[in-house]
Amino acid sequence: MAKKGDEAVRSGVLTVVAACCAVCCVAWQGAAQVRAPRGEEAPHVLFYEAWAVPSPADSVRVDVDVSFRIDREFFVPVRDPEEHAPFHRSGDVVVELQDSTGGTEARSIRSIEIQENSTERNPAGTVWEQGIIPLSVRPGKYRVLVTVDDEESRRTITERERFVSAGTPLAGLPGASLTTIHPPAGESLPLHVLLMNYGDEILFGRPASVLALWHGDPAADTTLSVSYEFTEDPAAPIDATEIPPARSVTVPVARDVALISSADSAGVGYTIRTAPGSNVCAAVIPLPLAQLPLRAYRMSLTLRSGGGRREVTRRARAVWPDMPFSLKDIDNAIESLRYITTEGELDSLKRGNLESRRAHLEGFWRGHGGREGTALNDVETEYYRRVDYATRNFGTLRSPDGFRSDRGRIYVLYGPPTSSDRTLDPVAGHQEVWTYARLKKRFIFVDRDRSGNYVLVTAGAM
Repeated sequence: MAKKGDEAVRSGVLTVVAACCAVCCVAWQGAAQVRAPRGEEAPHVLFYEAWAVPSPADSVRVDVDVSFRIDREFFVPVRDPEEHAPFHRSGDVVVELQDSTGGTEARSIRSIEIQENSTERNPAGTVWEQGIIPLSVRPGKYRVLVTVDDEESRRTITERERFVSAGTPLAGLPGASLTTIHPPAGESLPLHVLLMNYGDEILFGRPASVLALWHGDPAADTTLSVSYEFTEDPAAPIDATEIPPARSVTVPVARDVALISSADSAGVGYTIRTAPGSNVCAAVIPLPLAQLPLRAYRMSLTLRSGGGRREVTRRARAVWPDMPFSLKDIDNAIESLRYITTEGELDSLKRGNLESRRAHLEGFWRGHGGREGTALNDVETEYYRRVDYATRNFGTLRSPDGFRSDRGRIYVLYGPPTSSDRTLDPVAGHQEVWTYARLKKRFIFVDRDRSGNYVLVTAGAM
């Protein structure tokens, strides 16, 4: 429990954390993975999605775009003095569409070449290699196979659990294709849209929309009416009040359009431009996906435009690829609150079964720093990133939980110091002085027996 004298800090620390969110995030970079009751059990290396893109140029075959997102750390960096950069990562992405007999209808290979100036590892889920691979097929339903190879390690990932339906261009709204995108900056054409590109998953706490495309009647399809509903899968009454209620929205339809794929440092997406006579319609549907807690869902959409109707039901999970490690276990996340709660509050958070403790933890953070319109709490995220850093950097063989140490406690409460000075004295012991210039505070830690256990001996104003 928090040491005596921390009561004043406890009352104001969340404000300090909130003020530092934009500048003090330090990600934890290495530890064994544990079960993650609130979401992912382990970091995903590959996300991909396939969807049929209506094309005005070909009425016989259908265009299918396969977008992918690969954690860059999957590709091993190699030194190569002949390249423009001292290191490079290399591999291949192979995409194949198979028909019902297992035969290959279309196949494409994309080479991955990444040049870098260092081999410093990035935290899982923070740096991605993304792209779109276009394929052309006959109308039908196909299994999607995506294989990723790393040239250096010879490691291979193969995913084959997704299917894509490529309907005929005459299907109209009942054959509409849908994909999740980041909300576009404007509404007028040409319109630039960026794919969320997390497969069927929902990026936790981030605003999102759905892009719908279909071959329609330009004279009839002027607006699109959309009814949506989210249900937790499996249902959990304890979470019911946190899920956005069912709603209906009406959005404008852009008619006679074409899509041009693009990729840059921001991600992959499309430019939607006018294409007279294409008979392709597009609509951007805003959905409250950012409000969904970190769970699995069944998302139901009903689309109506002109005389057409399309009903879609999808299973999806909210995922947090770069979730702080200390949040991946509910009990550890609660225990990490010891510096900003009283003993009674901490005991209350620990009561009940796993689902109850999860609800207690989320309820605690909803009352401290949450923003309207999103389930992602910036203050919570920064707090646990500090716990991650302290756990990794301030533990010893005798006390591996570094966030429990004196240096860990100060780091969690105040973040990284403005400056840190260390002196190594073989007689008096090692000493560290942390200075927080903005807060006008200084902390002195001493490791008298040179075991790595630094004890706080002086704390006060500068």
